[in-house]
Amino acid sequence: PASATFDLRDEPTIAVGLAWDQQEVRLAALARDEPLEIAGGAAGKRHATALRVTLEDGRAVCEIQGVHPIPLDPGDTLRVQARGGPRDSTLRWKGSAWRGTFTIFMGPRGRLTVSDRLPLETYLRGVVPGEIGALDESQIEAGKAQAIAARSYTLFYRGRRTTEGFDLYGTVEDQVYGPVSSERPLASTCVESTHGTVALSNGYPIRANYCSTCGGITADVEEAWPVDPVPYLASHADRGAADWCAASPQYRWREEWSASEFLSDVARFAPDEGIALPAGGLGDLLDVRVDARSRSGRVWRLTVVTSRGEVAVPGYSVRRVLRRGGNSSAILRSNLFKIAVRRDGATLVAQAVVASGAGFGHGVGLCQTGALGMARAGESASAILHHYYPGAELERRY
Repeated sequence: PASATFDLRDEPTIAVGLAWDQQEVRLAALARDEPLEIAGGAAGKRHATALRVTLEDGRAVCEIQGVHPIPLDPGDTLRVQARGGPRDSTLRWKGSAWRGTFTIFMGPRGRLTVSDRLPLETYLRGVVPGEIGALDESQIEAGKAQAIAARSYTLFYRGRRTTEGFDLYGTVEDQVYGPVSSERPLASTCVESTHGTVALSNGYPIRANYCSTCGGITADVEEAWPVDPVPYLASHADRGAADWCAASPQYRWREEWSASEFLSDVARFAPDEGIALPAGGLGDLLDVRVDARSRSGRVWRLTVVTSRGEVAVPGYSVRRVLRRGGNSSAILRSNLFKIAVRRDGATLVAQAVVASGAGFGHGVGLCQTGALGMARAGESASAILHHYYPGAELERRY
């Protein structure tokens, strides 16, 4: 946060990044009798049922139906919304209806960026169902907790992606934001019933990190990111009569790699994390060991021993370096695991690497499947939030 003070009396507007580094962007009205209102740059202010923006010789050009292509200067922002105002605006992009006012502009790498500006509560209607998943009546309190967590996360991180030209990514990099078709009635009810309610610490919105499944124990924030400790993001057991997230299919898992696949992933992804590899390559796999674990039992430092040297992987890079067995495009489910090398019985040569783990995600803050378990057990949204963010206070701010 840029400031240690927080004064919010009206619902804010959020700019969500939907696409970047694009060559072409197309938008259309939902119906021919409800044209789009297009404004910005040399386009002035016009109305049309569709438009197309492309890059030509490093410059953005806007084509509006029946109008000669209009060049946009590098600093121009094209604003597009349905007639009637930004709060009620809905338009079509990539085959789906989206709420809000779309902006199109040249991003920092000289290609097109698409951002959606809309009121925070409207934004949350497209976030909560994608983050907490399908809800039933027994899980409403978990949905409310997710809505408050997502609202707090948004306010804490607002402006986080300023260099890209918007507040937050509409992806797992921040919070998944979907079109109108992704909204769900129960999730929208959770947003509406918690309207303006924020989790605070020392009067400021909390850093409301959350994950899918903690595996029975949450993580300290510094286990997932190289940051200072945060009191309300401290590791603690996540259980009642049993672990709250025990019903998750990700509660326990197993991964296996051949020795060559394991080394291939390390060679490919470790340099992206700033991790040095032995000169001349990795050679043969000799061993994999956990040299240190965090307070929650997660891997804090992993060492890969090869015939040409050792590779030290810090805990917050482990998931991105090891990947999933047989699927290098997917990061490891969590860093709460045990790992061992399986060897040839006669030669003791490493043949495979096997990991047995728990949970899915970084493990920090609210455990979503744990929240669902608490809700089914009759716990309130307030109890859920105080369990996962101990010491935080809930307050309606607008």
